Amino acid sequence: MVTADRLPCYPWRVSSVAPSAAALVAPHAFASVLRERPYRRLWFSGLCVNGARWMDLVLLGWLAFQLTDSPFMVGLAAFARSAPLMVLGPFTGILADRMHRGRVLIFTQSLGLVTALGLGAVFASGRGGFWPLVGLEMLFGALWALDFPARRTALYALVGSRRVATAVSLETVSMQVAKMVGPVLAGVGLARLGPAPCYVAVAALYAIGLLVFLGLPARIGGPSGRDTASVAASLGAGFREAWREPTVRAVLTITVMMNVLFFPYQHMLPVFARQVLQVGPEWLGGLIAADGLGALLGALAIAGRRGFLPHGRLFALSVLIAPFLLLAFTSLRWPWACLPVLVLIGACESGFAAMQSTLVLLSAPEASRGRAMGILSACIGTQPAGTLWIGFLSGGIGVPAAMALNGTAALLAMLPAAWPLARRGRG
Repeated sequence: MVTADRLPCYPWRVSSVAPSAAALVAPHAFASVLRERPYRRLWFSGLCVNGARWMDLVLLGWLAFQLTDSPFMVGLAAFARSAPLMVLGPFTGILADRMHRGRVLIFTQSLGLVTALGLGAVFASGRGGFWPLVGLEMLFGALWALDFPARRTALYALVGSRRVATAVSLETVSMQVAKMVGPVLAGVGLARLGPAPCYVAVAALYAIGLLVFLGLPARIGGPSGRDTASVAASLGAGFREAWREPTVRAVLTITVMMNVLFFPYQHMLPVFARQVLQVGPEWLGGLIAADGLGALLGALAIAGRRGFLPHGRLFALSVLIAPFLLLAFTSLRWPWACLPVLVLIGACESGFAAMQSTLVLLSAPEASRGRAMGILSACIGTQPAGTLWIGFLSGGIGVPAAMALNGTAALLAMLPAAWPLARRGRG
């Protein structure tokens, strides 16, 4: 029995509260979730927010390199963009437990709309320098820190424990569709129109997502329960609960390693595209979209797998294969050859992302689910340290060598935590 003061032990294969594999893959399982209008609205709102986020990330990387011609400054810009998630992540998880999630999401989407319009105005006025760009981008980082735990716990509130794996898979699909479309729009927009219209398009996506979301807060509900503990005590309890359970501990450890050592390669893709492949922003959008296509195909494959779904094993294999693919990518110099490798990398990233949230959501007690997601977002938020490091390293030894070194380090660092999960069979 699950108690409020202890996380349940999560089995290596399938949680007792997880849907059976048949429920995961049968058409009626997806239809039963998508048939619900509140979930469809939350899903479409998330699609718009994620599309805006990926457009913004491409714009930030390309403009930072264009304005400074320095890989380190690109890493610094990415650091500023993602630092709020590292600092605020645990506290925003507590907010997701204690505040009305619907109102939090209305605030984040409104802040995104205003910030994007501000960036558009700055570049339209001819004052678009590196530091104004970085300063406003930090607001995007702050809103993402708020949005992540609130949106995921809102999803759980709508569908419940028995359908959460299906809902997370569909949420992953929306994220990867956004990762395909957003970068292409940003790349083509930068090449044809310039940064100001691109940021107006980002604002439009936030506005659409906000309009779709209005009216949902009442269905999502308010705080998950009364918590009279101080923020510090609540945060400490959340870390203790998470660290006590072996599977969650492994997920959090691997998440830190992936975000510090593996994922920073994405922030160096603008430099790789321009310096190594010698292509423009359209190709940059295409490279990131290829990653998104792989992640989409991976999400669909996960959702459509028949038989029991070994969550832990899939999670571990994804993070162990991805570094080998990154090493292969760094050796390529022809843009077309990069695309299929990035598709495969994206598929591994999808397995990592979908199983990461599913494992944590299914393991956390109801009263602290938002807090657990906040701790996960803090682990995701360790990426700024990695972006600074890869930016510094790229300035000294070049982007391909820096990516290869990081990929090797990621594999070695994750192996002790991931290998026991990977060896567990289905039987």
